Amino acid sequence: MSSVRVTQDDRELVLETEHLRVTVRLNRGTFDVVNSGGIGVRDAAASIEVRGLGVLTSLGVGFTVEDSSEFRDSRGGGVCVRLTREREEEEPEMALSLWVYETLPYVLLRLELRNRGRSEVRAGAMKSLDAGRVELPSRPEGWRFYKNGWQSWSPTLVVPCSGEDLQVAPPVAAPGTSPAPASGRFVSELVTVVVAPEGQGVTAGFVTSADQFSQVWLDRDGPQITAASYADGSIVESGGTIAAELLYVEPTAAPLTSLGSFGDVLAAEMEAIPYDDVASGWCSWYQYFTGVAEDDVVANLERLASEGDGLPVRYVQIDDGYQADIGDWLTLNEKFPSGMKSLVARIHDGGFEAGLWLAPFLVGANSQLYRDHPDWVVQFKPGVPYVATINWGQLCYALDLSRDDVIEWLGEVFTTVVDEWGFDYVKIDFIYGGAVDGIRANGDYTRAQVYRRGLQTIRDAVGDRFILGCGNPLGPSVGLIDGSRIGPDVAPFWDPKPFEPRPERNEMMEPSALNSIRNTITRFWMHDRLWMNDPDCLLVRASDTSLTEDEVRTLTTVIAMTGGMVLDSDDLGRVSAERRALISMLLPVYGKSAVPLDLFRSEMPQVLELDCGSHRMLALFNWSDEAMQVNAPIGETASVVFDVWEREYVGEATGEMPLEVRSHGCRLVSVREAETRPQVIGSTFHLLQGACEIEEELWDGEKLAVSLKPVAMKDGAIYVRVPNGKRVTVHGADDAVASITGEGICSIVFELREPRELTIAADEG
Repeated sequence: MSSVRVTQDDRELVLETEHLRVTVRLNRGTFDVVNSGGIGVRDAAASIEVRGLGVLTSLGVGFTVEDSSEFRDSRGGGVCVRLTREREEEEPEMALSLWVYETLPYVLLRLELRNRGRSEVRAGAMKSLDAGRVELPSRPEGWRFYKNGWQSWSPTLVVPCSGEDLQVAPPVAAPGTSPAPASGRFVSELVTVVVAPEGQGVTAGFVTSADQFSQVWLDRDGPQITAASYADGSIVESGGTIAAELLYVEPTAAPLTSLGSFGDVLAAEMEAIPYDDVASGWCSWYQYFTGVAEDDVVANLERLASEGDGLPVRYVQIDDGYQADIGDWLTLNEKFPSGMKSLVARIHDGGFEAGLWLAPFLVGANSQLYRDHPDWVVQFKPGVPYVATINWGQLCYALDLSRDDVIEWLGEVFTTVVDEWGFDYVKIDFIYGGAVDGIRANGDYTRAQVYRRGLQTIRDAVGDRFILGCGNPLGPSVGLIDGSRIGPDVAPFWDPKPFEPRPERNEMMEPSALNSIRNTITRFWMHDRLWMNDPDCLLVRASDTSLTEDEVRTLTTVIAMTGGMVLDSDDLGRVSAERRALISMLLPVYGKSAVPLDLFRSEMPQVLELDCGSHRMLALFNWSDEAMQVNAPIGETASVVFDVWEREYVGEATGEMPLEVRSHGCRLVSVREAETRPQVIGSTFHLLQGACEIEEELWDGEKLAVSLKPVAMKDGAIYVRVPNGKRVTVHGADDAVASITGEGICSIVFELREPRELTIAADEG
């Protein structure tokens, strides 16, 4: 028997657990979702836009309980209640189902429209949560709103509710459907978290996304929250039913944890693709751009091969610049005279796998594809192609993925790329073009469905080979891609360059290291849940760049701490050994993402924390143009702190440790609980300080045994803290050189080319 307590009278239905109280006011057609502290959403209605009939709303009309039953699924058990809106005889029926779990702190909701009439109807916006009053401590002017962007490059950040929302217009970085802009209105795609300064918040987002795009928005006046998924005018035949996407609502005192929980449910519902290892490789784009030639790829391939297991990456990726035109993917230009099949064979012979970039949902106005098939593109209005972007010196149109002949062509392109040419990995870019809000040959699909149709075609063609999405709408991509870009393009410069203002663009989506870093941090929760995050490329070079050494270290640190893909994009033959070592210091990829501890307190998070089991890593950032102090949250347990970049022991501390951070720079420190015995406190073999190279550390009362395994860096040191006045003796490595680098700190330098165990004894000096 379920432990969800259910009570009902003529006016109210109440479902209550240890975590939640869901109250449905049957006579008013509204509901509350609040936690035991009274935090949550009250007086929310449900509504559906029915074209030609207006808006069907439960508000003031009332609900009838159609069914109440116990359920059990992969997450646990509970009670599901199905409510129907009271209706006139010819009106469609609106039903709202609520799932309340016995032990979980959230509720799931699904809204449906049933056509009981004799004629078809068309469904528009389906608001499972309509204008619910948000109850949090303090006034809404002090709250903060997590704004998730529509696609990879769309800005994602936490916006203070004291001001106004960041506006981004379609088609590139925003969808075609959105509530009308209004003062004090904040809009997020797929999910949001609204957080008060006291730390309490409300998470609301859609955990299915295959059929409809969705948004959640907050109106400061009220304050009210609304969650809508868009049926895009889908036809509902007589006797038919259409459902909104499944909505997740959680009042929470732990917003970061709640965001991760939302991601877990989304991943499960959309059957996200699991993976064993995070991808690593080399990419041509940020060194050669569209000028890349076959000789450039071969030169870097040979350099990678010469480095051997010092740069143990998996993929060599050819980016934009090989094709005859946008859409003419199987016709190469003169810079690739040997052909792709031959080049892929060379990559394989070098011990690597081959990757290829395409923008498969775009058609260039100058392309042969468009000349041959002008009817294959989405229309803005009858006879006028929909311009998805202006790039490559031409208008680029959106491919109409509702057409069967387009789908057939798309499958043939990718079958050729993987089966005939032999590529192991495809990067599919600008794919938001498949989801633009235009006129298609077949209007039966929603934007999400037609986009996913194209994506499924690519997946079917490439099989289990790696797919990296880029410029991809996030929700409908889950379950069909292995990796996803989650931010704007990185660049060999820090701030975005001045650009000609265009209504569809915003400075925060322009290429720059800073913009790329912002989204990498704010979308941390997607990694290892929805896919492997692609933070975009690592740039370590000292030439052909305006990035300072501090900025390069910051970029490297963010990529290492957030656990996503590691692809370098430099001319490796011109990169110094010291700079190449920065790449090696990230390999192998640890694969787990750090958490931005101050996500809901800062315009740009400054503190990342990564739990590595034996220790914590803290990254502290300074985004300003002047040096400043940033507090490292050490915790209440006495801990030893080691500075990774400076390779020095910082000290023993509790509470907060203020550290000076240079402009655009970072401090990366490892934090270990202080021991009274010898202990490892740092390493130069990997940026994460033992997470990858140290398998075990054992103290038997007299000596410390450290088991190590090889990583990309072969020559380095570990740092050991020993009681003062002790002399260190190292056994198990004849090449090891131990030296005291500071009071009580010993550096042990050695080679790590095979698994080995060092035994460290501390004797009286």
